[in-house]
Amino acid sequence: MKLTGKLAPALVAGVLIAGAVLASPYAARTSDERFPHEKHARLFPLCTSCHAGVLEAGQPIWPDATACQACHNGTVKPALAIEQRTTAGRSNLRFTHIDHQRAATRKNPADSAMMRNCVGCHTRSGEQRMAVRHAVVRRCLDCHGLQGSHVDLPRQECATCHFRLTDARTLTRADIARFPRPKSHDAPGFQLGGHGKEARIAGGSGPAAIAASCATCHARNLCLGCHVNAAESPVIRALAVDDRAPMFAGNQPVPPSHSEPGFLRAHGRLAERSTATCSTCHTQESCMTCHAGGPPRAIAVLPAAGPGRAAGARLQRKPPPSHTAEFREGHGPEANRRPRTCEACHTRPTCMQCHRTELATESHYHPRNFVTRHPSSAYSREANCSDCHNPAQFCQSCHQQSGLVATARLGRMGYHDAFRGFSLGHGQAARQSLESCASCHAERDCTACHSATGGGFRFSPHGPGFNAERTRSKNPSVCVACHGTAIPDRRQ
Repeated sequence: MKLTGKLAPALVAGVLIAGAVLASPYAARTSDERFPHEKHARLFPLCTSCHAGVLEAGQPIWPDATACQACHNGTVKPALAIEQRTTAGRSNLRFTHIDHQRAATRKNPADSAMMRNCVGCHTRSGEQRMAVRHAVVRRCLDCHGLQGSHVDLPRQECATCHFRLTDARTLTRADIARFPRPKSHDAPGFQLGGHGKEARIAGGSGPAAIAASCATCHARNLCLGCHVNAAESPVIRALAVDDRAPMFAGNQPVPPSHSEPGFLRAHGRLAERSTATCSTCHTQESCMTCHAGGPPRAIAVLPAAGPGRAAGARLQRKPPPSHTAEFREGHGPEANRRPRTCEACHTRPTCMQCHRTELATESHYHPRNFVTRHPSSAYSREANCSDCHNPAQFCQSCHQQSGLVATARLGRMGYHDAFRGFSLGHGQAARQSLESCASCHAERDCTACHSATGGGFRFSPHGPGFNAERTRSKNPSVCVACHGTAIPDRRQ
């Protein structure tokens, strides 16, 4: 009920002179102030005199404006413009007096008269009968046997009295912004993983997949501020989108593991695990800030950015700690040993910017159709192929895909069988272009014949003029591959 005072100036003066004996309780009140129940305590001994709908189905719960005007007619009491109230206030309470009485009576027949004891819920302990207010929350909790602070109760208890936020259509954006904040939301680790555990209901599906405590105060909008995988998460899908609810306005939290030494090098292996949670914060686009070329499988399974998803973690590309000034001068051997590591961040044009500036804008380093003549180019050493390629990986993988591999031991359907007698002269070919041999062969293929230990034909792999002492002094581990620990001493 909304009340607006209309006292004439003369009447106001007379009332003031009389010591406010007949002063209207509404004269200084605005339309938003509550009805002064305490001023009408003697006039209405029963609350149901005005709120008949509390006990009688089909009756309005609000007072009849015409009944009020029977006194406030300008003669008995000052005249008031009274607007008849027909709707409840803005709230997300699922409470109705009649349904509550029925449920309480079924549970305990001794509570059948509780609706006639309005002070039991609408006044604080020790206050007068008509010092009413909205239901005292502490009394509700005590009656339901709930201990603790109102907003810190167990997660499913909120549904006892409250609708889901998205179902409480009378609430405004300002109402929602004033919701109290539970203490659990300030606990360490709540943002990173704690809130997900609190929200998830084991075995729940559909709307029941998320805790009632979350659905009471939040809509999906909040989750869309961080979660890239909101569309795939059954817990987040249990919430509806509601424009009245705010989105998460803080910074996206960074897990402590991402700051650990070595994480940059190891994060690829971690992302490939079945338990990886990268899709919570990362889109394909956020990872491609650093990753160049075709994305790895772990990135390909991430969701792509788009409507209905969070923007994802915004990353800044920066070199790993290993890329020091010294690394710039000696990165070639490292790139040859592990080309796939380099290809995670670099493309061929990146290399050409320094190595071949005139070709930096070209898509290919070699001229067109070079692949048809690259064997002769490699054999004649027109260029050093190993400057860019790792023969043990790059060449071999391409030859295998093309079917240019041996299918049996030497002399039996091998790759070189098209050249009769190749095995007799292969030593010269190996010395001239060992990189070509390494495209298909490993050291064990050579030691099958050229070995002083472990069987084989014991053919010497050393060419004319071989200086054993110099080789042994420089790198004896090369000798161990064939001779084992019994390296012969030519000086004896």
